[in-house]
Amino acid sequence: MKALLTAFGIAVLAVAPAAAQTTTFRGLAECTRQAAVQFKRHDPAFRRFVIDRLSVVGDKYADRVGSQFISTIYSGTATYEAASGPKKVRFLCLHGGVGKGPVFVYALPD
Repeated sequence: MKALLTAFGIAVLAVAPAAAQTTTFRGLAECTRQAAVQFKRHDPAFRRFVIDRLSVVGDKYADRVGSQFISTIYSGTATYEAASGPKKVRFLCLHGGVGKGPVFVYALPD
């Protein structure tokens, strides 16, 4: 019985980081898609937005901003490419959680 509990504990610890990475990856992919839609709406010369995943910090927030629930705030660096060429920017993505997706993406010149 003790060996079974130990094996179960090791399995849970092995799966937990993978689940967190999957959620973060999905959240960043959703932020990238939201950014592309949002930036194209405001800048007709916009071509693409690529997040540097190694620079990303995900802060669990789990509170409301106005009437909108935000579960995680992602921030880091990204490449914003428009007709004038690619530029490094700092980005901020407010994510509403599973099922809701990103509610706001913003880019600042680096």
